[in-house]
Amino acid sequence: MKSLGKSAVPRQMLAELEKVGEDIRYARIRRKFTMGDLSKRSGISRSTLDKVEKGSPSVAIGIYARVLFLLGITGTIRQLADLSNDPISRDIEIEKLPRRVKKK
Repeated sequence: MKSLGKSAVPRQMLAELEKVGEDIRYARIRRKFTMGDLSKRSGISRSTLDKVEKGSPSVAIGIYARVLFLLGITGTIRQLADLSNDPISRDIEIEKLPRRVKKK
C-alpha cells in the first residue's frame, strides 16, 4: 500500500493536526512527563512521539489515541468519529443500509 504524502492532506487538516500535536505537547509538559517517559509508556519511539507532538499525518490514529489515553484525555477519538451531525448519515436508518456497496 502506497503511503500518502504530506501534500495529499488538505492544508486545513494539517493546521488542525499541528494544533492537536501542540496541545498534546503542552498536556505532557503540564503533567511533568518527559518525552522518554511518555514514549516508553506508549510503546512508541521518541521520534514517533516527536511526530505526534508536531501533528504529523503519517502517525497512525491508534498511536494518537494511546498517547491521549496515557495523558488522561479520553473521549477525543470518539469525537473524531462522531457522525451524528453528518446530514447524509443522519437521515438513513441503519436497518435499511445494504450489507455491501456495489461498484457502479
